[in-house]
Amino acid sequence: MFKSGFNRINEQIETIVKSAKESIDDLSIPVRTKRVAITGLSRSGKTVFITSLIDQLLHQKKIPFVTSNHHPFKVSLLPPKPSVKRFDYYTFSKMVKNHHLWPEGTDSISSITLEFESKSKFPLQKSTTFRVELIDYPGEWILDLTMLSLSYDQWCEKVLGWLETIDEPLAQSYLQEIAKLTPKSSGRALEEVIHTKYANMIRHFKQKHYSSLTPGRFLMPADLADDPLLIFAPIHPSDSPLYHTFKARYETYLNDIVKEIQLEHFKGFDRQIVLIDVVKALQNGPTCYTDMKNGIRTMLSLYDHQDKNFLLQWLSPSIKKVLFVATKADLVASSQHNNYLYLLNEMVEDIRKELDINHIKTDTQVVASVKCTQTVMSKYHGKTLSCIRGIDAKEERLVEIYPGEMPSSFPPPDEWDPNDYAYEAFLPPRKSYKEDEPFDHINMDRVIESIIGDLL
Repeated sequence: MFKSGFNRINEQIETIVKSAKESIDDLSIPVRTKRVAITGLSRSGKTVFITSLIDQLLHQKKIPFVTSNHHPFKVSLLPPKPSVKRFDYYTFSKMVKNHHLWPEGTDSISSITLEFESKSKFPLQKSTTFRVELIDYPGEWILDLTMLSLSYDQWCEKVLGWLETIDEPLAQSYLQEIAKLTPKSSGRALEEVIHTKYANMIRHFKQKHYSSLTPGRFLMPADLADDPLLIFAPIHPSDSPLYHTFKARYETYLNDIVKEIQLEHFKGFDRQIVLIDVVKALQNGPTCYTDMKNGIRTMLSLYDHQDKNFLLQWLSPSIKKVLFVATKADLVASSQHNNYLYLLNEMVEDIRKELDINHIKTDTQVVASVKCTQTVMSKYHGKTLSCIRGIDAKEERLVEIYPGEMPSSFPPPDEWDPNDYAYEAFLPPRKSYKEDEPFDHINMDRVIESIIGDLL
């Protein structure tokens, strides 16, 4: 009698547990989505980095640092959102794997969403699902967001003041051109002359590795190419029709483009990856190094709670983590990677302190998104040294070179000789990939762990 009653209680408990499990499985719980902005100034390797990041997560054969520390998980790509340009992973991946060429850099905002499914940490739930949206966001456009806190006069004063400090003939030519303007200056022809001179100047500066250049749409116009809205430039305040026309277009640009389009994509980010071409800084000397640091600081000034307008105050609290990544680690021998990391840490040390004060976690890593070289021991000037072997981008043939030693600290300006750091560019390796084989890489698994390891 007692046993029968006990069995009935057991059956009731099993029924309740089964019902609870079914209820949990049937619950329409919204899938959580984390948004990760991936930014970097031009030529930092952003397109290849995002392509490799997706490739590693889809195939998971070369990310032991991640797979050995977490439950097994699978990743799939979701259909694109109709309102957002999709990051073209498949085309970029085929370009590298099948054609052994680097894809062209992207010039606008795009995104791609990955859905993760893994064993649930909760006993009553079979599996857990979450999504990560990767947003490819041009660093040049992030600099535009900082313009939101500047009136036209303030922006002009900032830009013209900077032009006066740099030793560049085009800067002096532009300053001389606008010095000729009078209170009666007007007309579409003059507007286009001044705008074109300024736009061509900052495009030239971009080629010379300057970073703090605005507006970003002058450099990467995307869908605004040839739009009259972009016909403005910094000039001195006056009552001239030209000044008032430029001021009106500047304000329209901020309201219609920066706020409505660029800010809309940027808000709500949870984490940010900032790609930095440290090699470029070494190769181009102290001016490039200082300007690059200022550009990075400007991009991240959005998270500083001092002296910002209400839009940026509203934007800031969502970011919880920023990862600084030095790309192109395969341009130097593997024995030099620690020094490469030291340089990155030195470059972003002050910025990391500022972010830490604002309760934003930071980390640093050196990577090669697609490993193009092998470190080999070889004779160089009678000594056996760590050399690298790969397909030279200029000669398009296999070469073996000694890239020199990477310093553990940036040299003083008066001792900095860019010729000491003539690192070569390489093409993707000419190898045949299996159907599910991801790219060879350096430290991409550590990037994954740093940016989404807490979600797995």
